[in-house]
Amino acid sequence: MSIKYGAPELAVLSSFDNLIGSVGTCGMKDNFGFIYHEPGGIADRAHQFPLSEIVETESHLFRADVDQWLALRARDNGSVLLEGVGTRRLDITEQGVFFEGDEGTQITAEYVVDAGGRGSPVAATLGLRTTDGLQTMSKSIFTHMTGVTPFDDITALEAPRQWHTGTLHHVFDGGWMWVIPFDNNKKSSNPLCSVGITWRIDDGDEKPKPNPEQAFADFLATYPEIGKQFEHAENTREWVSAGRLQYTATQTVGDRWCLTSNAAGFIDPLFSRGMQNTAAVVDRLAERLIEQFRGGFTPKTFDDIEQMQSSLIKENDFIVGNAFRSFTDYRLWNAWFRVWQVNQVTGTMRTERRLRQITELAAAQGNTSAPLPRIDVAPGAGLDGFIDAFYQKSDQIMDSYWRKKISLESAVSEFDTLFAHVDFVPPSFGLTDMSQPYFDIDMDKVASAVAWARTARPGIRELYLGGLPASEG
Repeated sequence: MSIKYGAPELAVLSSFDNLIGSVGTCGMKDNFGFIYHEPGGIADRAHQFPLSEIVETESHLFRADVDQWLALRARDNGSVLLEGVGTRRLDITEQGVFFEGDEGTQITAEYVVDAGGRGSPVAATLGLRTTDGLQTMSKSIFTHMTGVTPFDDITALEAPRQWHTGTLHHVFDGGWMWVIPFDNNKKSSNPLCSVGITWRIDDGDEKPKPNPEQAFADFLATYPEIGKQFEHAENTREWVSAGRLQYTATQTVGDRWCLTSNAAGFIDPLFSRGMQNTAAVVDRLAERLIEQFRGGFTPKTFDDIEQMQSSLIKENDFIVGNAFRSFTDYRLWNAWFRVWQVNQVTGTMRTERRLRQITELAAAQGNTSAPLPRIDVAPGAGLDGFIDAFYQKSDQIMDSYWRKKISLESAVSEFDTLFAHVDFVPPSFGLTDMSQPYFDIDMDKVASAVAWARTARPGIRELYLGGLPASEG
């Protein structure tokens, strides 16, 4: 988007090294780590997916400061920034949009983009909120802490990267816990660590936990190894206790309005999909709005954005909801982790291919303010067509297990068979090898993947040759 729209500020978010000089309170993220725990035990099973040399190192975004930095950059570029203005009235008609703030501010506009999350003013005004059709059911508690001990200092489990330099997930039967440090790099000035637990709702009780501090203490008593991380930890803010996290909207796009990402719907923080999905939606919406305003804005429903957001929510619900089910047994989680990784790897290939196309178009166009021509659909817009059957079969296995139509042993066996027949992931990545817990995709493995892709079937060949950096040679 930085290249495409001539917005260099956005490139700051593209890697930790780019970001830390502008927002010094963020942490680094060089892996996704998952530790599987049994009550009272010492963990000896884990997964880790290091972020490959294919892509840049990501960041733990300290959202308060990142969001402020972006808002100020928008103001620098001509936006009017009004903070702390609640909504008294919002009218959306064929003629335009009228907003009145609770302190009297009045704004008229031709279009409104609502990024208000769960509390979206547009969703509230139009009565759009719903949970219909969502599989995932979870609730959460979370806070910020100081003094959290790196798990590397506690565990004997070794992986390609330190657990503390990535996003750490403690997985257990019934849910998962996150430990996201903002102080895991010497360049960061932030002493905080984001800590939270999300539980699957099995009993139908969607209300928030009434005493989050006690719930946290009970959890650490059940999993004392995790408790060692928090022996010297202190809260820096009150616990937040949230009831059922999931919601969506009956409609996400109208003639004069659009709900973006978390205003359109939310599933669960598992797998960190929020910013990824938001970027895809913002990119598509920006294309359409620029086209409309350049030619004179006319009210128009952007049906492809509606379809895209619906697909993103559905995809996330599928991945996350079944992950919660898989947590009941390590072997099942070991299988589902790979379903998620197939989704991540193929999505990364599409994103890298898109970046390459945009870079080449911008270079060919030179120094001009003319918009770049559209290319293929934004990455992440639904399940990849050529692996639909794989996703459908994996969903069927998990659903049959959950409904007790098949046994745990049968479910694990069916996943073994499913992965044995996968032909759309490079063998060198090791994702379909059920005995492999860590995936460190170095450039040697990338080179092997390129050689494999050159002989792969149509669709697969283009996906990987378009996304793998070594393919340029």
